[in-house]
Amino acid sequence: MKARKLLLALSLISGSTLAHADNWSFSNVSANYLDWSSRTTEQSGKKDFGYLEAEGGMGGSWGDVYGFFDLENPGKSDHGTNGYDRRYTTKAIGRFNLTQLGNVPVQLYAHIYDTRGNDFFTQNRVLGLSTELKYGNLTVKPFIGAHDELDAFSVGSGFNGWMAGYVLLYPFSAFGQSFLVTQWHETEFARKQEFTPNYKHNTGENGAIALWWNVNKRFTTGVQYRYADQKLGSAEYQNAVIYSAKYNF
Repeated sequence: MKARKLLLALSLISGSTLAHADNWSFSNVSANYLDWSSRTTEQSGKKDFGYLEAEGGMGGSWGDVYGFFDLENPGKSDHGTNGYDRRYTTKAIGRFNLTQLGNVPVQLYAHIYDTRGNDFFTQNRVLGLSTELKYGNLTVKPFIGAHDELDAFSVGSGFNGWMAGYVLLYPFSAFGQSFLVTQWHETEFARKQEFTPNYKHNTGENGAIALWWNVNKRFTTGVQYRYADQKLGSAEYQNAVIYSAKYNF
């Protein structure tokens, strides 16, 4: 069963790129360590963890797809407790061109985010519209859509408001080196009370901003600032730093 889940996750892998060719693709694997701030650890009880990730994407004149599969706490047992269990997280995103308004595409947007471990399972599904905006080297991909959530161990499944967000990419060169700034951000709003009993209000924020150094064609390293508010099971603002090293295929 786990092998089939892994193959399914890897088959969904896809994404965003800076290439301007009609058809493109990328893929990488990485080792990562997420270090929660001391305040976040004290308030939420969350624990720092390492994770392995497979990530990739492809696209063309039809749109693009992106995805990743994370294996968190890879050296731990599936039946660990108190944040020390092995966990599995998958995300798949698709943007499919519907029409064009001037030079701006109108796209069908869909994403699935699935995370599970020994003591929890949740899945978020979004269906809506997106577009892609370019300003020189800067690319921004905003979206908005209806949000359906499945929480298998508590309230079940159902409509949970709306989600809007964006992905941002900005490549640049400095000191003779290649760098990339990225950000992803999601805002959930008009959430239903049954899905947010422990939160202060029905809007939640979730995202990360990163600086990547492309050391060479095969190796990329980076640092990310991870943040969330009224999300991830806590009503408090949470933040962490993620250290990453990628091997590019």
